[in-house]
Amino acid sequence: MDALNLLGDLVATGPAAALTTLRGLLGVLLGVGALIFFHELGHFLAAKWAGVRVDVFSLGMGPRLFGVVRGDTDYRVSALPIGGYVSMLGQVDGDPDQPKTERSDDFRNKSVEKRFVIMVAGVVMNLVLAAVGFVLCFGLGVDFAAAEIGAIEPGSAASRADLRRGDVVTHVDGGEVLGFQDLGTLAAIADGEVELTVVRDGETLKTKASPVRGPNDRFARLGVSLAYVVGDVDEGTPFWEAGLRASSPSRGSHWLNVSAVDSRCAPDTVMKGPEINRALGDLKGRIVATFEEVHYDDRGRPKQRELKQFEVDLERKPTFHLGLAVPDQAWIRSVKEGSAAAAAGVREGDRLVEIAGRAVTASNLSEVVRRAGAEAAQASKHEVSLVVEREGERQPLQASLAPQNPQVIERALAGVAEPAKRLEVVEEVGQWLLGVVYAADVVAEPCALPLADTQAEPIQLQPGDRLTKLWVDEGTFLWGGERSFDRSRVNRLHQASRLKVAWLPKGGTEERTAVVQATQHPSATRPVLGFALQVRQVTIQRSPLNALWLGLEQTMIQTRRIALMLGAFLTGAVSPRELGGPIQIVNVTYKFASQDSLSKLLHLLAILSVNLAVINILPIPILDGGHIFFLAIEKLKGKPVSTEILMNAQWFGLFCIVGLMALVIFNDIRRLLGS
Repeated sequence: MDALNLLGDLVATGPAAALTTLRGLLGVLLGVGALIFFHELGHFLAAKWAGVRVDVFSLGMGPRLFGVVRGDTDYRVSALPIGGYVSMLGQVDGDPDQPKTERSDDFRNKSVEKRFVIMVAGVVMNLVLAAVGFVLCFGLGVDFAAAEIGAIEPGSAASRADLRRGDVVTHVDGGEVLGFQDLGTLAAIADGEVELTVVRDGETLKTKASPVRGPNDRFARLGVSLAYVVGDVDEGTPFWEAGLRASSPSRGSHWLNVSAVDSRCAPDTVMKGPEINRALGDLKGRIVATFEEVHYDDRGRPKQRELKQFEVDLERKPTFHLGLAVPDQAWIRSVKEGSAAAAAGVREGDRLVEIAGRAVTASNLSEVVRRAGAEAAQASKHEVSLVVEREGERQPLQASLAPQNPQVIERALAGVAEPAKRLEVVEEVGQWLLGVVYAADVVAEPCALPLADTQAEPIQLQPGDRLTKLWVDEGTFLWGGERSFDRSRVNRLHQASRLKVAWLPKGGTEERTAVVQATQHPSATRPVLGFALQVRQVTIQRSPLNALWLGLEQTMIQTRRIALMLGAFLTGAVSPRELGGPIQIVNVTYKFASQDSLSKLLHLLAILSVNLAVINILPIPILDGGHIFFLAIEKLKGKPVSTEILMNAQWFGLFCIVGLMALVIFNDIRRLLGS
């Protein structure tokens, strides 16, 4: 919603920025360090209680950096900040060659029950720490994105459940929904149908929904989006003068539509964000904007609504561009071998023009393929017509689009009889692969890009050249790689920026770059709204006793959610790409710690503490759960597992953990590069 938010890059400088950075770093060090410290402290205290000698208490892994020796224990900080450990006398996994002793403080000479307490103590300490963190943060008050529905996708699980725009979801299967992210998580890990409790205009009602995983989704979804409200309104701007004011916790203004005064929309017409953007770009003269003002109770639930309209003459400012002739067309960059497109005869360099009679662009290709596949499946056939442009001539082709997930479609259609509804369901959950990689960034006509800070001749781009990357001032990366090409990034700029552009000449393999200058567009302008839209926030705050109850409840709920999420990951319901690792943890913790909200940081650390507890209790050798598993076997057999079996299991566990760490770190790096 670029035209609505009118966002710019903010660069922090001076002492305030240094203080924010310092606060973020301290938050990471103290917060994440506290999670590890208390986990290892649980093992340490339990070992001392059981009379086991502790040789090392370490924060971090690897070589010792510094520390102090007190009694028999070396309290140290180690080089690799990826965990910590407590090394006890007789721990075979730490030193397999450690000889058996008859000492009473040897870990191996303690009863199974005492060793169990030592192993489980770290997990218990993390759960206790999480409960304390939840109690503290809910006592202070934590801000969440409201679980209010802003829009509902046609044919989605939410639409079939009769959810409506403006509903606030309070519970899913009896568990309290604190914010919108809670709602998304519960939908993602749901195993089939869930019961939703919603508040609609002051009344509470229940409905049931079956979240589904669509063709382009990484997890099951309800098909709802966030609710946005008016943020700060600049004093003296047209909307301010007309009476529009910023939303508050008790009142939120939702933008419904915008139109010309002489052809105004019906007041209750709801336009999506892109539609409002396009209207703002096209409208001239006086406009009328309709907002729905919603009044909320002290728990952030809607109780009253009213429509308000504002007539204004918007100020418009120039738009800058590079003058690139890059139309929204689906040029085929490559065709996957053995795919439906390959079998149909689609070739690299073709331009997809039509699929099943519908015009195709780079922007709508996946949508058109999904619709064509759904219609073909509904008619009990797979053949769909294609039209491609090849060397200036259009050629008709036939492709076979078979669904990739027929079982999912069959389950989703259970109980749906109406043909139109069945088509919606099939289109929503079905997956069809045409098997092409398309290029939305191919130059269609010759164009000249003026070089910045030089009198040299402009860069000449020719038809078939492909844009690959774009930076602002050679520093801020705007798009490229996996990101979809966005022509508005280069042809609807807010200022005359210096841009670094990279492109591949037609038929070439060597990428070229140049620093060019955006110039004022000869006719296009942009509106200056004087306000931005923001996600509606709610503050969850409880009295000390209620905070204690909610903290304990959240600890149990988060434990269950993480267990369900792991199960969903193992069954494929959640993509491995969703997993995050240490870089992601540090990154998120830094962001929260950089803010002025202690309660948000405490809430995050409480969730991470539950994560650490659940992961450690898994029966994977090398983790606490693996030790507990072998202790259970020892209790049943009456004797410990052999050292050889134990060490082989430890190596297997280490292999699993290293593989998982490699996956999550890869995901973390991918996220960083993508952002």
